[in-house]
Amino acid sequence: MQKVLILKNDRVGDYFTSITSINLILNKHKDKDIEIFLSKINYKFNFIFKNLEIKIFNYNLNYLEKIRIFFYLFFNNISDIYILAPKNFYYYLPIFFRKIKFHAICIESEKSRPSNYLKSFLYSKETLYRNNKSKILSVYKVLENLINYKTECKDFVSFNFDKFNFFEFPENSTFFHYKHNLFDEKLNWSNFEIKKFIHYLAKKRNYIVFSSELNNKEKNYFFYKNFNSYDFNTKKYNKVNNDNVLFLKNIEGKDLVNAIYQCNDVIAPESGITHIGSFLNKKTLALMHFNFKNKNDIFKQIIACKEWAPLSNFQFTILKKDFSKSINKLSKLI
Repeated sequence: MQKVLILKNDRVGDYFTSITSINLILNKHKDKDIEIFLSKINYKFNFIFKNLEIKIFNYNLNYLEKIRIFFYLFFNNISDIYILAPKNFYYYLPIFFRKIKFHAICIESEKSRPSNYLKSFLYSKETLYRNNKSKILSVYKVLENLINYKTECKDFVSFNFDKFNFFEFPENSTFFHYKHNLFDEKLNWSNFEIKKFIHYLAKKRNYIVFSSELNNKEKNYFFYKNFNSYDFNTKKYNKVNNDNVLFLKNIEGKDLVNAIYQCNDVIAPESGITHIGSFLNKKTLALMHFNFKNKNDIFKQIIACKEWAPLSNFQFTILKKDFSKSINKLSKLI
């Protein structure tokens, strides 16, 4: 049987913006075997499509992985390949595999890819315009145009969530996520201010459950010492007070999506978390901060916001370095 290959070894947010389009591909090629290449970053969400064969690669392909992909294409009977992760290496493959139909997302920007020459080998293509405000479309629309399948679709997305049976998940809760890039690098907030911010959210909501970045040991230890927590690695609950805040330590993959699914809404830095929330049809408030140096930076951010704008249940606010001003601004939204 012929195969269809989806190239999607990118980040979590990118993956969730592509779920609807991957479902379209499954419908369009339902008579073929379909395989997807995921990254070590997003493969933990592979439960979403149970009928997809999966191979795992690095986000940035190394030399051996490129050789592996080349020979995979050579030895398999592949009819179509969808380049949904715009890696430069992928755009060279159509030169060598002329019998395969390549469908690709292309980028028009200061670092456009692929070249016009390489585009000529693509069977079909759609472009994300990052240098022209009048042409920019959301990534959802660009992907939909690329797949070009208008027939009524079966839903192959698999979300079979149950309540956590190994600890009591708070009811009527709001999901928050700590992101180092926003709170530390851009806002330069102290641990005291971050803790105060979480407590402020807790005053505005029935309950706050929150996650943090897995590799940030210093912050995770701080959260563990200052908030009630459940560790998804050790399966242990740690109580330090009676506050309406719960830190979900080491949560990832299906458990992470399940936790967001069980919450009423999401308040988090613009990231994979906000895209998951929006995809799950949760009211989502994305937290942002920009350090603009010139008008070109402003232009790029306008383009980015239009390109990655999630579904209609999505709002955003721009936090300030001044903690008090951020709280005053946020108080009007939550």
